Amino acid sequence: MTALDLLSTAILAAMLAVALYNLATAPRLENAGEPSALPLVSILVPARDEAENLRRTLPHLLRTDYPRIEVLLLDDRSVDGTAEVAESITRYVGAPLRVLRGTEPPPGWVGKNWACQQLAWSAAGDVLLFCDADVDAGPAAVRRTVAALQRHDAGAVTALPRQRLESWMQAAVVPIIVQLPVLAMLPIRLIPITRSPSLSMANGQWLAITRAAYDAVGGHAAVRGEVLEDVALGRLVKARGHCLVVCIAVSLLAVRMYDSAAGMREGFRKNLYPLLGGRRAPFALGMVLLALAWIYPFAGALRGTVAAMVPLALLAALRVAAALLVRQDARAVLLHPVGALLAAGLAMESWIGHQRGRVTWRGRAVPTRVPAPGADG
Repeated sequence: MTALDLLSTAILAAMLAVALYNLATAPRLENAGEPSALPLVSILVPARDEAENLRRTLPHLLRTDYPRIEVLLLDDRSVDGTAEVAESITRYVGAPLRVLRGTEPPPGWVGKNWACQQLAWSAAGDVLLFCDADVDAGPAAVRRTVAALQRHDAGAVTALPRQRLESWMQAAVVPIIVQLPVLAMLPIRLIPITRSPSLSMANGQWLAITRAAYDAVGGHAAVRGEVLEDVALGRLVKARGHCLVVCIAVSLLAVRMYDSAAGMREGFRKNLYPLLGGRRAPFALGMVLLALAWIYPFAGALRGTVAAMVPLALLAALRVAAALLVRQDARAVLLHPVGALLAAGLAMESWIGHQRGRVTWRGRAVPTRVPAPGADG
């Protein structure tokens, strides 16, 4: 084995061990049981130009079987009739929904963070459940989420939905960026057990937080300038001494993150550099690590030796374990080489965009943090 073979093998063996541990032990939202009490849940949906998604997802969300809810949707200055679509769906379904009209974010705020903060200010619930407009929720999702909060005496519960991968490009790229790093690097079962905020994650697609925990961490105002506000909020929850629970929810929740290649590119251009540390040194280290894990096994296997095939075999086992855990289809596994190269290219685009301060999302400039000249990272 060459030194690169050994390094790639060691990294992938560790990742496979984490993925198998998650496959065996990760909490499943559908297994959370029944709530012991029924607090008022405020379902909070920030929506900017989400009319098309809402036609599919909002009727399901409004048909939840949890009896004590209020649903608030904030129309974040949309231009596609988002508010009108939401109101028409409400009349058709006959469920309670309040549509709020959002204002432009103040200086220093990321748009979604400001939308979520406005929703929280208007909510009356003891539990605030932030849900993205592209999330398709089953009837039991809210009930099981409340049960998980109570079962763990948690300050927050977040869930990982099944990804709807409708094009080959989504199938190639989305699992590698969105799912694989979590499933292969984060022992999910240990998150509520350990106190360290570094062992945490949160997913803003489905994030329930008690009002007490939300107020204690300072709400979205505490993470106003964070592009990955959900991750930052999860860390704050643990840092303030509250329990954070992460659940797999592929039976109860599904999401289609992007409806086009252009939208996917814009979204990952916004998120990837912060996801890989948000500074040059951590970003470079992360790129090397992921290249050794996701790309090198294919290059090494071209030598045709048994030793060179070991990293590839470990990577294949890792992808299968992840696919079983979150119900990825076979395309996601088979398209891994293409997806890894595309993900690397998107990561470099994200780095360049953030360094130049030229990152946008749905027509808005995204605040970026560019280090001062000569600063490390």
